[in-house]
Amino acid sequence: MAIKQPRRFVTTDQGHADVLNVPIDTLYENDQALAAQLESIKTDPAGNDIASKAALDKHAADTNLHVTAAKQATWSAAEANAKQYTQTYAAPKAHTHSASELPSASTQARGITQLNTSTNSAVTDQAATPSAVKAANDRANEAYSRADAAFTQAVDLKNKIIGAINGKFGGASPDMSSDQIAGVITNAPVKRFASGTFNGQNAQATSSTNGVDMTVSVALPFTVKRVFIRVVLEDTQGTSTSRQVDGFVMTSSVYLDNKNAKGWRNNFVGAGYLEPPIQGFNVKLSSSRIDAYAGGTYLAKLSAWEWWAFE
Repeated sequence: MAIKQPRRFVTTDQGHADVLNVPIDTLYENDQALAAQLESIKTDPAGNDIASKAALDKHAADTNLHVTAAKQATWSAAEANAKQYTQTYAAPKAHTHSASELPSASTQARGITQLNTSTNSAVTDQAATPSAVKAANDRANEAYSRADAAFTQAVDLKNKIIGAINGKFGGASPDMSSDQIAGVITNAPVKRFASGTFNGQNAQATSSTNGVDMTVSVALPFTVKRVFIRVVLEDTQGTSTSRQVDGFVMTSSVYLDNKNAKGWRNNFVGAGYLEPPIQGFNVKLSSSRIDAYAGGTYLAKLSAWEWWAFE
């Protein structure tokens, strides 16, 4: 319907006419503005924040947005079932169980765990208390302290061994492992030593004017470079008063590097040189005749006893 402009008042009293015509003109202007807005709504409802009838009909018919009677019935049934399940199976807030009803925890399943204060137990279904953990931690700290002290002592001992090795023959360093240090010691030059006795091996002079010669020998697994031998020179009577020499002779493979054993008056026992290389040693022992104070006719007897050989 078209909006008609109202007839304005025309009176002989122009003052009253103007008073009445102003609201009439205002109402007419408002009607025209409303008519224009209605036309705009008809042509562009969405632009005026108004849904069209087609959009409203489509929205009302969308069952995914609105609860249908069938859906409401399904939801009501599910709610009833949930309430019934809770009443039947859910535990009340306050309830009790016997010990046999409670499952024990293990490394494979959850359950009730018994506390244990032991620090050496091997069970797998109990839990350690804080006191047990502290006791284990205290022992671990003690073990660490001892290990640290042992390590410090080991380092100190290693340094002393390395110092001793280098002081003797060298070849060791602090960065070596224990096996390498052992190898240095194993391969170090070593002077071998042996000792023994001839158990009184002896020889006698053929006359009182002659001395005695005899040879002593020992087989050894190394070449001997120096030998000490205890020798005894006495007469054939073999008494303590007849002993003229009881001492040590020394010999080596070096010229003039041998020492004789001397006794009373001119009695002596000497040793010949070593002849290298020999695995062991052969030594010729030679004695003087028995030189008694007033002159005598005793026969000399030379005996060999303990020996010491050095590489």
